[in-house]
Amino acid sequence: MEIKWLEDFVSLARTRNFSRSSKERNVTQPAFSRRIRALETWLGTDLIDRRTYPITLTEEGRLFRDTAETVLHDIYRDRAQFHQLQHTERPDIRIAAASTLSISFIPAWLKNIQEKIGPFTSHIMTENFHDMVRHLADGDIDFVLQYCSPDAPVLFDTTQFKVLTLARERMILVSPFAQDGKTPLLHPERDTEIPFIGYSKSGYFAEIESLMFLQNPKSRKKFKKISESPTSEFVKRMALEFGALTMVPESCARGEIQRGELVEIKADSWSHKLDIQIYRKTDTKRSITRKLWAALTDE
Repeated sequence: MEIKWLEDFVSLARTRNFSRSSKERNVTQPAFSRRIRALETWLGTDLIDRRTYPITLTEEGRLFRDTAETVLHDIYRDRAQFHQLQHTERPDIRIAAASTLSISFIPAWLKNIQEKIGPFTSHIMTENFHDMVRHLADGDIDFVLQYCSPDAPVLFDTTQFKVLTLARERMILVSPFAQDGKTPLLHPERDTEIPFIGYSKSGYFAEIESLMFLQNPKSRKKFKKISESPTSEFVKRMALEFGALTMVPESCARGEIQRGELVEIKADSWSHKLDIQIYRKTDTKRSITRKLWAALTDE
């Protein structure tokens, strides 16, 4: 059973004409007729007396018309109530972001924005990049925050979305400390076989990882990937647990570096510039979205 079958039947019961109802329902007449037949098959009885013109309802059809109209009325009433409730309870701003940005960047950034435009409620979600873009295009969220490298651009449709760069940081190579607490446990210039926690191809950072290895072709063969993930927080924790090298945004490892748990392998070739970018739909009508964007543009 599909709701559109009920809607088709109620339309046909009112117009008593297959051609008029098919146009009303924005479907070809053969497809409309098949859907009425599908409803009759599902119910196990004929609803339409096709021997008359205009068509008439069978006795079962007249009984079922009341049922169909009641069911549709109740469904749409409930949907309207749920939509109203969702609108009432909906946060002012909904953001989808890379998991690392959700932890290391967004909290302080949101606080700074609220100091400029006033308080607002927010909801932050983390999804894969494809789903983020789909939700943004459908209007389910207001903004997407994502890392981006000039050497591996994120391909957004610039006619459909607007973009701003919020900040810049670096992708860095990090190692746990050796037992002396002073030197890296592993170093690509010193060690010949290096356990490595990398990024899976489903994540954007897999491209940045490849770019960093292109900057260090002689060291590439030394790295032996023992685990992978699309998220920086996971590869960081795995590097600490397994005594391995990994690559993370600098902000992701800042706390561990300050606490002496991780150390950056400092070399220009093991550093890659990243932009933190924000995207919104070009034609958004939401006033809070435009207000926030205007504050960002002023900056």
